[in-house]
Amino acid sequence: MFTVTADQWQQVSPLLDEVLELETEDRAAWLASLRGKDAHLASLVEALLQEQAQLQREGFLESSPAPVAGLAGRALGAYTLISQIGQGGMGTVWLARRSDGRFERQAAVKFVNLGLADRAKKQRFTREGSILGRLTHRNIAGLIDAGVTSDNQPYLILEYVDGTPIDQYCDQHKLDIDGRVRLFLNVLSAVAHAHTNLIVHRDIKPSNVLVAKDGQVKLLDFGIAKLLEGEGQAGSATLLTHESGSALTPQYAAPEQFSNQPVTTATDVYALGVLLYVLLAGRHPSGSGPQSPAEWVKAVLETDAARMSEILQESGPGSETVANRRVITLDRLRRQLRGDLDIIAAKALKKVPSERYASVTDFANDLRRYLNREPISARPDTASYRVRKYVRRHRLGVGVSAGLVLLLLGLSVTQAIELRRITRERDRADRITSLLTDMFAATDPGRTRGETVTAREVLDRATKQINFSLSKDPQLQAEMLAVIGKTYFGLGVYPTAQSLLEKAINLGKRVNGPGDRAVLSSEDMLGRLLIEQGKWADADTVLQDAMSNAQRSFGVKDPITLDAMSDLAYALLLEGHKAEALDLAQHTFETRRLAAGEGSAGTLWSMNNLALILGQNGKLPESEAMYRKELEIELRVHGAESEGALNAMSNLGATLAFMGRLTEAEDMFRQALPIQQRMEGQQHPEVGRTLYNLGCIAARQGRREEAFSYLQQAVPIVYVRTLLGLGNDSDLSSLHDDPRWDAVVKVALRRIADSRKTS
Repeated sequence: MFTVTADQWQQVSPLLDEVLELETEDRAAWLASLRGKDAHLASLVEALLQEQAQLQREGFLESSPAPVAGLAGRALGAYTLISQIGQGGMGTVWLARRSDGRFERQAAVKFVNLGLADRAKKQRFTREGSILGRLTHRNIAGLIDAGVTSDNQPYLILEYVDGTPIDQYCDQHKLDIDGRVRLFLNVLSAVAHAHTNLIVHRDIKPSNVLVAKDGQVKLLDFGIAKLLEGEGQAGSATLLTHESGSALTPQYAAPEQFSNQPVTTATDVYALGVLLYVLLAGRHPSGSGPQSPAEWVKAVLETDAARMSEILQESGPGSETVANRRVITLDRLRRQLRGDLDIIAAKALKKVPSERYASVTDFANDLRRYLNREPISARPDTASYRVRKYVRRHRLGVGVSAGLVLLLLGLSVTQAIELRRITRERDRADRITSLLTDMFAATDPGRTRGETVTAREVLDRATKQINFSLSKDPQLQAEMLAVIGKTYFGLGVYPTAQSLLEKAINLGKRVNGPGDRAVLSSEDMLGRLLIEQGKWADADTVLQDAMSNAQRSFGVKDPITLDAMSDLAYALLLEGHKAEALDLAQHTFETRRLAAGEGSAGTLWSMNNLALILGQNGKLPESEAMYRKELEIELRVHGAESEGALNAMSNLGATLAFMGRLTEAEDMFRQALPIQQRMEGQQHPEVGRTLYNLGCIAARQGRREEAFSYLQQAVPIVYVRTLLGLGNDSDLSSLHDDPRWDAVVKVALRRIADSRKTS
């Protein structure tokens, strides 16, 4: 068998991807073209093609496990395979439908081809499931289930997206420039969510961004994504990152992916910049020049992309077609791209990662400023630039000439102020970039010497850096502390989260005042955190303050006001003020429903809150009806794999149990448990709460063995405030005479003590 070295394979692999997509009769011309540029590479590719042809003639791997032809009709858990819808180097993708009768749903099932998969590909496949299990976002195709077939073939069951690549969708629907930018903002939202989970996608391209018929964007294929925190055995993340390098798409890869530099969130920013360029200008930033992967690499590393407005300068059928697909003349298209959009795309496409946008959120914010005709951060914020933006926003309300005169009269006074502000903003961006670089450098294999670095260790390092390096910039320090505090909250590290959020709030109030939106968001998060710790009176105080300040600053219908109202209602309930909690919850729900519609995430959250408080006020039939209505909307709009659907299932189960309808309650908890375990992990407190509830039901029905099995799983992870009532829980009184009860209580006491010690 013909062999190549590792270095040769790095060069040959992308060439093979390209030539194998050609028809057999076109390959000779392609090889001749490559031979004129690099005869040695052409010989290697030709030899590999001949070897592949020989293997096909010999029927190599035809007996591979799970042959494609025999999979239709096969059941995988609750799903049945229908037909193959895709095939690639990793394996095959099948369309499947849910067949257990619970509800109708289609899914995509991804198999890894064991016969073709080397160690790195198998690891990438396993890691893709791990990554998708951490991501829950409306614009990311989510993981539904995973497993291994009876013949040892691993598979992932993914959300099925019947969609079109985003560039084709935009062209087919003739979206104008602003429409394309708005659609692209959904992609940025999905990538930003991945980044907050310390995940870099690394292969963002049109075929991995689909748009469904209803206009919903879905980001796909985290097959070569990088976990910034590191995973697995010591050194495995390093090896995997290196070996997966050949899986990238050269046309959308960042310079650092070719030059063996660290892959960070800036890598995705670059790919997003390429995607934006293609959506708006209809051309690739490198133009139509590069043909071979080697030429792509050279263009990416050495050639700055032309401005979008410049690449369309020459009139011709191609440029005219691009303009027609954007429902605009070519001249107007050039003018619309010239200026802010040119600058935004150019910043995202900088060769040096530190010169790009510091985050995907910053990228998105500039695009929103463009849509709102406001000054963008990437552009030198001169007075004349601000004048142009001001006039564009207020054409009807302000006489242009009068506005210009007034602003120009103040130009001499404001120039020095503007210069200082620009310098300050640049310094601020530099500090953020430096902080993030240092934070993610903790995952660099060269620094960790092959050891695994956890998310907690990365966050601890970031916290120290924020406290030390941003002490002279309290506003930025407050913003960063709030972000890290919320992340600790998500990890269940409550005392640290509380300390950071309190510091962020105090700093934010000192700099921007109590009505600042970031301060209010942090106060609401702190209120939720205090509720989770059982500090209800403290939560009441914090949330009352947040609600009052939000109402004064933004009005009663603003989402940030309504968030504080919902959380305050729950805190009041826990304090025992049930009637007051019910009045506030009903008012919040009605306000949200009228302002945002019944299917909005905020309305559904308020619906869940109201149903809970109705039940606690003894209105159980009304509570059940509200939960069922919420669950029906959640399943229809977001599917079972959503936080809202899980909350509705769990709370409906608890209500049914309280009403004595134990069989229905148990069925609801059993539906929720595997979804919770997949979405939140085996050790999440919500998983513990569901196990605890199943144990209580089993105890009430006299199934003692089952009850103890559930409780022994639940007690080490359940919420501490649930454990505090363990001994007095009447559902479990029938278990007190069993010797195993003392062991359960001991574990609970140890868990409570550990929690108090940490606090």
